[in-house]
Amino acid sequence: MNLLDNERTAKKLEEVAAYWLLRLDAPDCGPSDRAAFEMWRNSIPEHAQAFDHAQRALAMVDQNLGSPELLELSEQVLVETGGCERARQRRTAIGFATACMLVIAAGIFQAVDQPGTDQIANATNIYETGIGERSKVTLSDESTVTLNTNSLVHVDFTDSSETRRLELVRGQAHFEVQKDSRLFEVYAGDQRIVALGTAFDVRLDNEQGVLITLVEGRIKVDEVSESIVPLIEANATPMELTAGEQLIAKPHTEPTVLHADVEQVVGWREGRLVFRDDVLRDVIEEINRYSVRKLVLNDDVRLENIRVGGVFSTGNTSSFLEAIEALYPIAALTENDNRIMLHWRDKTPQK
Repeated sequence: MNLLDNERTAKKLEEVAAYWLLRLDAPDCGPSDRAAFEMWRNSIPEHAQAFDHAQRALAMVDQNLGSPELLELSEQVLVETGGCERARQRRTAIGFATACMLVIAAGIFQAVDQPGTDQIANATNIYETGIGERSKVTLSDESTVTLNTNSLVHVDFTDSSETRRLELVRGQAHFEVQKDSRLFEVYAGDQRIVALGTAFDVRLDNEQGVLITLVEGRIKVDEVSESIVPLIEANATPMELTAGEQLIAKPHTEPTVLHADVEQVVGWREGRLVFRDDVLRDVIEEINRYSVRKLVLNDDVRLENIRVGGVFSTGNTSSFLEAIEALYPIAALTENDNRIMLHWRDKTPQK
């Protein structure tokens, strides 16, 4: 590992430690969150050291909480953990202090490749990630595309193009669009998203179809007939989304627009998965996206009634299993290198 890799690893640990400081102070932090935190902190000594460092930064913030300079600067930091005014002010100040002292900003993703992986790009402007990887690509217009695990996007425009056009072929991507006189179009499945100066998340899912979540700004979405090659013409009246809304477009079904849990949708950009009383089967499906080691539920109906809340690291299946076994009567049995079966504990078969 070279010096740059060491710096990136240290920075990532500081980001995660700062997140846990904020999360543990949030009013909706529950036992599952705290169990996940303990698993993370105790997994390796470096995690505990990073958290101790962040706590010292917090102590310094508390000592200077009334400082006009700190309060003025803290207005630049957005912390969405709720709570009373005093707690909100404190967390905002924490976010600023950790940004200065740990070189991070709470809630802002700094793209860091996963260990042992590289961005994949070629002359045809196709960008791809493997399972467990994520990467951030800056386009020629200074817009950015952040790719989630096992994703592929085709960038189909140059500086001379009249329209900025992209296609999400597989997986999930977050788009932050720079203002430009040209339209910015993203095609995903049978949907076209048109945006100017905005941020949104698009996911292709085998079961749910196309999920489009607007984080900020304004976008229009309409249905198209084919992929972007050859050129597409829209054949439906566009639907307009506002910040915090999610459009779900299943094949052969009218699209629906819902209020989205934005933190849950885009948490992957910071390497974390957020669950809020979600069905275990759905949680496992999400966990499996980030690992070649797949979790499988056996057919015990009691497992269908388990709900999970908490924050877990993407790709860290072992930590998730430790937490789930500690909190629920579940046993995880490794069947082979790529398959782990979850059983109700008193139904665990004998080896």
